[in-house]
Amino acid sequence: MRTKDKLLIYIDKKKISRSEFYKKTGLSNGFLDKEGGVTTSNLEKILSYYDDLSPEWLLTGRGEMLRFAPINENKNIQANNSNVVLGDHSNVDVRQYYSDSPDVLRAQIDERDRLLEEKECRIKEKDAQIKEKDAQINKLLGILEK
Repeated sequence: MRTKDKLLIYIDKKKISRSEFYKKTGLSNGFLDKEGGVTTSNLEKILSYYDDLSPEWLLTGRGEMLRFAPINENKNIQANNSNVVLGDHSNVDVRQYYSDSPDVLRAQIDERDRLLEEKECRIKEKDAQIKEKDAQINKLLGILEK
């Protein structure tokens, strides 16, 4: 999966509009739709603004998509159940940052189930190809015996 595809998954999960993404990162409109890779400079822009995005996942596909987002130390922080109340009185749902939250675990299970289904489908295709090849081999052996 391309880096741009992973970015599209991320902004979709976070419910970020493309225009908001372009504005906040300073990337050109249509950047995600254009052919070509992502430069180091563009990655730095993206990761400096979206600090909950895992660089490892973005670059390699390994690990979790989201990591715990560091919270600016200058803000007044109070814990409130699964929300964090920042000094500017905005509520941020932090469950998505913990890999053991039910939502993250459910998403991981769903993704693994989807991958298993894909693998099972591929196995069935390969089994059918093997049966076809076996039939061809048996037919050729029959011809050779005559």
